[in-house]
Amino acid sequence: MTTWILVGDAARANLYSAELRESDWSLVKNFEHPEGRETSREIEATSPPGRGQQGMAQGGRRTSLEPRTWPKEAEAERFAQHLATYLEEAIAKRQFDSLVLVAPPHFLGILNGSLGRQASKHVGASVDKDLSMFDATELRKRLVETVFPLNPSR
Repeated sequence: MTTWILVGDAARANLYSAELRESDWSLVKNFEHPEGRETSREIEATSPPGRGQQGMAQGGRRTSLEPRTWPKEAEAERFAQHLATYLEEAIAKRQFDSLVLVAPPHFLGILNGSLGRQASKHVGASVDKDLSMFDATELRKRLVETVFPLNPSR
């Protein structure tokens, strides 16, 4: 049984593969998204600031703005969609059996929302921590219990 472990944030992600609890993790693919490191000011806006509406308040005119996606948020969503597409294609090719997602809480939510139905079915665990700065050896030490629990019924 092949388990893939995706560890990332809005700017980078590493995808590892592991077969057994005792085995080392091998890097499957490295993903970089430098736009995820930029500030909102540095990213070109992806949606208009809003739209005026006519209403019946004070003289019959009112302006309201529709919610918009901030540029930094849009970049995180774009990267999450890229990762999700890769995982969906891999599951269609039966390249892994189980998936573990590790990301900071906000990005993990975006990533979970981007996954298709098939990839979502294969998510065995999620860890809402930013561990993207660690190498495979350190990640294995920190996550082995989550990826390969001794008591699988938990």
